[in-house]
Amino acid sequence: MKLLSVILLIVVILSGCPAGMGRVYDSFQGQDRTLPKILSYGLEDNEAFSIIYDRVVYIADTEVDGSKLHYSAEGTIFSIPLGRELKRGEKCILSVTAEDSIGNTLRSSFIVIGRNPEIPEAVINEVSIQGSGENPDRVEILFLSDGNTAGLALADGTGDGANHIATMPEIDVRTGDMLLIYWNSEHAGADAISENGYTAHVLDGGSDTTLSGTNGALILYKEEGGDIIDGLIYTTGDNTDADGYGNNRTRDAARELMESGEWGGEPVDSSLVTSSRVLARIPGGWDTNSKDDFFTTAARKSTFGYHNQYFPYNEE
Repeated sequence: MKLLSVILLIVVILSGCPAGMGRVYDSFQGQDRTLPKILSYGLEDNEAFSIIYDRVVYIADTEVDGSKLHYSAEGTIFSIPLGRELKRGEKCILSVTAEDSIGNTLRSSFIVIGRNPEIPEAVINEVSIQGSGENPDRVEILFLSDGNTAGLALADGTGDGANHIATMPEIDVRTGDMLLIYWNSEHAGADAISENGYTAHVLDGGSDTTLSGTNGALILYKEEGGDIIDGLIYTTGDNTDADGYGNNRTRDAARELMESGEWGGEPVDSSLVTSSRVLARIPGGWDTNSKDDFFTTAARKSTFGYHNQYFPYNEE
């Protein structure tokens, strides 16, 4: 089963006039020629999209998937009806043209995805970060409540620092079920693993690159760009780059997780991880948002697709 990778895109186009013959006058006479700026935007519910601009503008044109909407307004804060209620995970393209009082025009397009009100509670449960052909990079998510996974997003970093964001398809899950994501490879075999009444759904993450080795981050969002559900920060601890996180991407992700309250203290120690020893959460979904939630498994004791068991690696 393939995952969908969805990117929210804003396209900005400057409007202008072709040069002609004759004398050119500055009709702006020193007025502000900068384009209006969007301060914030988002889906209010599955029927309307909100936009806030930095100045008073006139919304001259709006379209959804190329069809014009009967909407125009003036101000700084707008709630634009989409003309229909989006289903969870349903995608449309909203285009908006805004013009300020002296003619500066901003055209913006957004990929809008219907929100899922049934996102379950979840934690990152097990991670292979030093994959090989036999043991590829994988991430396992454990669900702590019933719900549906449509739109759930897993990123290997934050903001522009993420190499890849995997967006989940629509799957009904129950407490104790899991998602097993093959990050940059296609899995072979069944799309689901069943054990003791629980199901692990197996998916392809669709990434062009592997996870970032032993200094990295994983962040689980309710939706792309939405609230953080869970996160994991891991480093070897044997470097001084980027404040000890090994790289700027990991440091920035750690800051975002700490600011959101989804992480506290030091990263998980990944110095003992190999292709056969992985990072696993303490069995039962133990979650204190800290390094104490994880351990390095003994060689070949990972439990991807099944509930975790405590077989830690002992360095002797």
